[in-house]
Amino acid sequence: MKNEDMNSEQAKAAGTWRKWTNFEKDALLSVLDDFVTRGLRCETRSFKSRTLLQMEKSSEVLCPNSNLKAYPHIESKLKKWKQNFSIVYDMINTSGFAWNDAKNFPIYDRLALSFGTDRANGRGAETPADMANEQSINDINPA
Repeated sequence: MKNEDMNSEQAKAAGTWRKWTNFEKDALLSVLDDFVTRGLRCETRSFKSRTLLQMEKSSEVLCPNSNLKAYPHIESKLKKWKQNFSIVYDMINTSGFAWNDAKNFPIYDRLALSFGTDRANGRGAETPADMANEQSINDINPA
């Protein structure tokens, strides 16, 4: 059975994960940058439907014969990059954290454009009790 004929569960069981070349990763980053620049994301900063299939076609132009597929290749690479970006973003925004060399995560700036900093951080969050208290204050003192 060829790798391209396997689904992700079969590939995982067989231990046949795709090994991305640096050229393929750079090409996907370029496609990602282009799609973000063209506004092919929803307000939730997730990609619009069928965008991964368009990324597959764009990647094929940049990397002919790479056999990159939207599912599972591009989808899993974007998921992994987003996870790594979130971890590094949280570390960088932790008080007292610093690293000496930007080479630790060289694609951070490119991923920041794609995955951005619009992430829940808990600031400004209210509990239901806080909301009920604010509502009762507004009922007593209408604006």
